[in-house]
Parts: sequence; C-alpha cells; structure tokens
Amino acid sequence: MSKLLWGAALALSLSTLQCSTETKIIELEPPQGTFAGGEEILIKGKNLPIGRGGATVLFGRRPATNIVMENANGIRVTSPAGDRNTEADVTVIFDDGRNYLLKSAFRYLDASDNAKVMKSFGNKK
Repeated sequence: MSKLLWGAALALSLSTLQCSTETKIIELEPPQGTFAGGEEILIKGKNLPIGRGGATVLFGRRPATNIVMENANGIRVTSPAGDRNTEADVTVIFDDGRNYLLKSAFRYLDASDNAKVMKSFGNKK
C-alpha cells in the first residue's frame, strides 16, 4: 500500500512540475552606467525568441543601440544617454509585438563623480 501511495505522490508531483516556456526579462547587468551612455549592457532573460525576429530596447523613451540577441538568455545593447542621477524603466519590445517592462531598472550615474561611479561598478578604489 505504501508503494502505491508513493507512486501516486510521485506521479502527482511530476505532473505539477512543468517546464515553463514563458519569455521573461529578469535584470540588467550592470544595472547602472554614466549619463553619457555608450556602455555595453546585458539584458538577462529566459526563453527569448532567438531566430524569430529582433527587438527594440528603450531606456525610458530613449532607444538603445547595437542590439544583439545573443541567445535565449541574453540581449546585449549599448545604453543611450540619460539624465544624471535618475532611474529609467527599460522596455524590451520584440518584433512579434510582445513587450516587457522592468521598472526603474537602470540608474544613470553622474560621471563627474568618479569615486561614486567606480563604487557602483564594484570597484572599491
């Protein structure tokens, strides 16, 4: 009887585990850059539609450039210029019309404060 219960429990748990094929945008690496822009940013995601078109990426209302959909887990872009010490929403719009928003995902730092910029990038100098 206990083998039957274990078998039923295993079957139930396996049936509830599903591989998600849902596209997700998770985070930016790094999540900050100087307000002048021009920095390489990796947008991390899951199940990105590689080979089925491209994408447009906006930092606030400003478009990113050099958009490369590297694989199903990442899109590499160059950040546009922004306003000093502000946060920008990042929107990824795929050619099929689906779009994803990361609220306040990118912080524009003041490049004149080099110590602050270096600390934000993980440099402890």
